[in-house]
Amino acid sequence: MPADRPSLRLYGITKRWPGAEHPVLNDVTVVLEPGSAMHLSGSNGVGKTTLLRIAAGLIRPEAGSVRLGDLDVEKDRTSFHRRIGFLAAASTGLYARLTVRDHLRFWSRVALMESAERTPACERALNAFELRGLADRRVDRLSMGQRQRVRLAGAVLHDPAVVMLDEPMTSLDEVGVALLAAEVARLRSAGAATVLCSPSGEAEGPVRFDRRLTLREGRLVEA
Repeated sequence: MPADRPSLRLYGITKRWPGAEHPVLNDVTVVLEPGSAMHLSGSNGVGKTTLLRIAAGLIRPEAGSVRLGDLDVEKDRTSFHRRIGFLAAASTGLYARLTVRDHLRFWSRVALMESAERTPACERALNAFELRGLADRRVDRLSMGQRQRVRLAGAVLHDPAVVMLDEPMTSLDEVGVALLAAEVARLRSAGAATVLCSPSGEAEGPVRFDRRLTLREGRLVEA
């Protein structure tokens, strides 16, 4: 396992939306160790996506801290984001007229990858999600499941230390789910921590998890 893989630590995370009677997240503390895989579930609207977005440094909590190894998300925002892979739910994040390969090249630049690393990383991502035969096709000519594979490829393209996937199995068929499981296994073997989030009742598929947590009334409990 690479020595530079840090843990992600969330301490005392509290988040309240304007006008809400109760906080959506209430003093949440959780640690993601290198090479671990966690499944996060919960009913719709309980705050799962909010928690993931705070953990990824995309929104700020009212209280608490987020650290990736020695990096504090507030003080080291650019370095922090470079080591995070994030897949948003219910949002395509794709440009209709760009090809699959164009998207991966674009995301490699957004992730501030070194120039020499970009092409090998794009090729590996194409292979991992069986997109090579679609690499030069515009995404508006792909099925929904194929588009989801493109988004997944982009989330892990830059070999992040922590990967957070919000409802990643949306639109995937059995082959797509198997490819996702294989990629999670590869990430774990490389020392990356992975979180998969899904609604309560959704099948987990073949992904193997170390922990299963449920978000309920603003707090994390063992599932």
